[in-house]
Amino acid sequence: MTAVALNVAADLATLTLSAGGKPPTLDHDLLDGLDAAIEAIEKSPQVRAVILRGDTDKYFAVGANINALKTLDESTMARWVEHGHAVFNRLERLVVPTLARVSGWCVGGGLELAMACDLIIASESAKFGQPEAKLGFITGWGGAARLRDRVGAGRARLLLLTGRTIDAAEALRIGLADALFAPEALDAGLAALVDEIRGNAPGALADMKRLAAVREAAFSGAYLAAERGLSLSRIADPDTRQRIHEFLNRKR
Repeated sequence: MTAVALNVAADLATLTLSAGGKPPTLDHDLLDGLDAAIEAIEKSPQVRAVILRGDTDKYFAVGANINALKTLDESTMARWVEHGHAVFNRLERLVVPTLARVSGWCVGGGLELAMACDLIIASESAKFGQPEAKLGFITGWGGAARLRDRVGAGRARLLLLTGRTIDAAEALRIGLADALFAPEALDAGLAALVDEIRGNAPGALADMKRLAAVREAAFSGAYLAAERGLSLSRIADPDTRQRIHEFLNRKR
């Protein structure tokens, strides 16, 4: 089970995803933990910036865990999609800047989570990808649209249709990552960037975020309905079930 720890030190909130050294996975417990932490940040007027990170340098976060894959069906998929949308949209709507600190693996739902933050600050060790199609799935939490916003339609299609994983240097080159540091310099670089953000007017930053999020409606209404419907089609497809079966057997 992945837990979310919230630490507020002065005007900086840090959300840490912890799975006991394993890859943090985006199950309902994690989404509930994120939602509660975001609500606490919303009620903390002193917070000027938020950092979202994993608890080790091996992983930021990945998608579904093995147990979730075993139990996913048409009755559970819709709730999972809707739950993730609600939490990721709430994270994106925070009026303070949010920075994803990415070290190690950031794939599937983990990348969708990182892209719901304002900035992605990466270690040279980071790996990024949306491999859902390899298992017969689609992005479930706004990932296809957010990826398009970040890297452009053509590059987004390339990553989505191939399911390939790219390294941090490539992510920076195409605009998926916003800054890149050597592993030993990641925290210092992140701290310097947070200090730079702190130098700006909080009200102006909040309004800048509101302007940048004008297209936010794309992640509710018609987009959510389409993603939910297509996710249900995917989980009902025999090809998807076979791919999941083969994946689970490989994991064993």
